[in-house]
Amino acid sequence: MMRLIGTLDSPYVRHVAVSLAMMDLPVALEPLSVFRDLDAFAAINPVVKAPTLVLDDGIQRIDPRFPGLSGARR
Repeated sequence: MMRLIGTLDSPYVRHVAVSLAMMDLPVALEPLSVFRDLDAFAAINPVVKAPTLVLDDGIQRIDPRFPGLSGARR
């Protein structure tokens, strides 16, 4: 299952969470804050940028648009 790293306080994290739900893609939310949970966040993503999406194969995406995720062409 994909993992969405970030808190829903962030409009970018909320946007991604809603988009994934609309595409019926299962995701586990890991509510780590780039401020309060810096070390834990950095252990997952050294860039410490939210949202971070960890795909099933371990690849990390940090672009909030997550190009190619839905299979749609740009």
